This record gives sequence, structure tokens and C-alpha cells, in this order.
Amino acid sequence: MNQKKKLLLVMEAGGYDNLQPLFNAMGFEVAVENSARRGMARLKAWQPDFVVADFYKRYFHDRVSNLESLLAVATRNPATRIIVIFDPFHAADLDLLKQRHRIDAALALPLSTAALQQAVSGAT
Repeated sequence: MNQKKKLLLVMEAGGYDNLQPLFNAMGFEVAVENSARRGMARLKAWQPDFVVADFYKRYFHDRVSNLESLLAVATRNPATRIIVIFDPFHAADLDLLKQRHRIDAALALPLSTAALQQAVSGAT
């Protein structure tokens, strides 16, 4: 029997539809967290196949974004695919983040369902 692939959805910034129903319909076992801090705890314990998280710029001296700590944990497992959703306004900040951490796919808002499905199917 095939085991469902696990997907951790970290919806911190929002501004788009809840993606959990889409991922459930695609056959994923989905866990949703509303903060990167909670996402890190879930990531460590649950070890998902995919992490889908939204990006926003943080205005603190020690971090570029909300995702830096989460990505540091997620990239420890090379099999975990990381997909980031971002506002094009923050594209330059996302580029800085990409220099420090692996991101397998970055999808700009407004979010295309087809692009998201392609990213989680591994076809990117």
C-alpha cells in the first residue's frame, strides 16, 4: 500500500486562498501551521516530503525574512522539496534568501493553481 506524501503548509503572511483543500484533493497528507516557529517544530517531528511556505520581508537586523530559520531546518533533508510563495514586490529580498538557502520552486502571487500543482508534482 502506498503511503500518502506529507506536505507541511506554513501560511503566515496569507493574502491568498487556503491551499489545504487543493493539496488534500491531490492526495497529500497536509499539516498547516500559521507561523514559521510552529512550522519548524512540525518539520522536525513530522519530516514532510514537501514544505510550502509564504515569504514576507522582515524588518529586523538579524534576518532577511520570516523563513530563514524554517529553511535552515528544511534544507537539512535533501529529499524535502521546498516551495515558496512570494509577493513580486519582495523578489529582490527573496533573491537574497536564495543565496543562503535551497528553494526548489518560487511562485509569485497571484498564485497559479497549475504552477503550484506542477511544483508539488516535481515537474519544475
